[in-house]
Amino acid sequence: MPELLDERPINAPDSPVRAGIFVQNITKTYKGGKVKALSALSLEIHPGEALGLVGPNGAGKTTLLSCLMGFLRIDSGSILIDGEVPDALTTRQLVGYLPERLTFDRWMTGRDYMQYHHELAGMPESTRKSDCEILLERVELPPSTWSMAVKKYSRGMLQRLGFAQALVGKPRYLLLDEPASGMDPSGVLIVRQLLKTLKQDGLTILLNSHQLDQIEKVCDRVAFLKEGSVNRIEDMHVKIEQEENLIIRWLAHTTELGVEDFGRIAQKECLNIAEINNDFARVSTASSAATVKLIKALVAADFPINEVRSEDTRLERLFINSSKEGS
Repeated sequence: MPELLDERPINAPDSPVRAGIFVQNITKTYKGGKVKALSALSLEIHPGEALGLVGPNGAGKTTLLSCLMGFLRIDSGSILIDGEVPDALTTRQLVGYLPERLTFDRWMTGRDYMQYHHELAGMPESTRKSDCEILLERVELPPSTWSMAVKKYSRGMLQRLGFAQALVGKPRYLLLDEPASGMDPSGVLIVRQLLKTLKQDGLTILLNSHQLDQIEKVCDRVAFLKEGSVNRIEDMHVKIEQEENLIIRWLAHTTELGVEDFGRIAQKECLNIAEINNDFARVSTASSAATVKLIKALVAADFPINEVRSEDTRLERLFINSSKEGS
């Protein structure tokens, strides 16, 4: 059974309570200190922002979430959520949580499960039915499944039910551990749109996901974890210039220009031409500015370009570079 936090930091009476999540120099070990899961990790999550957690398996992401929820006792350091420790009752009222490994009372129906947690959260009985139905609709769980026993739910349906339950009680903070795990593509899109809407509604979101495109499209900042520490933090609103890997396609049947013509034009602007064929090429440029110059040159030469897309995303490249650092 996980150990609960049992130590309370003493705040001076005149100390103003700072809104947000503040993780200061925390360490968490297992097996009597032999296995270090978190090592002097510090992190701030600002009110209203969505922060993503990225890192390889074993980097400490799920352990960090468990410590933030008060499921695990840290060895040293401090965690404060709006000035309170994670397992304080006032904190519990502020936080919604979707774990990576879902556990349900499988004999319950989806509707019963939601209403049970609605009551546990101390929400008014007069709005219980409507509140729960609104949340089930919000995660797009079909009404035909609400009266179905949870044991009959698919993995994706369970994930949606868990997301809906995390929103019971109208939390201020939402901690999500692989929220789209086991979902089909339509479910992934639903989760992504829901996260954007919740962020617009003012919720503070901490998102752990291996789906880098989801994090890139939702999060304001991304923390890269490695060996239990924050390796770097990236502000996704700050544009950076870096190498771009592109796939370029053109309408070969509408032009007399060929592979040699493309190579002659592209080599002036490209760092590398990795592959070239009758109607497409894979190239790399030094920056977005170099990409623009390349496309302008191709268009000026009457190349009938019909597609230019990135072969990878900014976050994928940052993840690869972050994983290499210090290795």
